[in-house]
Amino acid sequence: MAEALIRQRVADWTKAFRAKDIDRVMSLYAPDIVSFDLEPPLRYAGSASKRRAWRELFAAYSGPIGYEVRELSVTVHGELAFAHSLNQVSGTLTSGRISTLWLRWTACFRYIDDTWMVVHDHVSVPADLAHGKAVVNLTP
Repeated sequence: MAEALIRQRVADWTKAFRAKDIDRVMSLYAPDIVSFDLEPPLRYAGSASKRRAWRELFAAYSGPIGYEVRELSVTVHGELAFAHSLNQVSGTLTSGRISTLWLRWTACFRYIDDTWMVVHDHVSVPADLAHGKAVVNLTP
């Protein structure tokens, strides 16, 4: 049952993301979220920092944002759960450039006040270490 609830939370979050609904997006995160995201800084601590990061991301797109979750895996043990997936973000940036990016998402959920909340997440793309650059043209 817990796995199904978490999968539903991710599905609801995906719809909120596509709608650029910041309040519904933030409803997934615990107040003390620690996030390792794509953009600097190395770590976002607290929901206010995470909210700022989402606002900046939504502002970077001139129109709708596509979001797809693939290969979602959820493991639950007691009040903690671990999830990971491959996710695609797509849309037109304010610069006019069309962007499609596959990323890796990992999240730790905790059952808080009868709700599964993300207390930590990590978003990344592979890196070409020899050239010091992100590799953003891979697809699952």
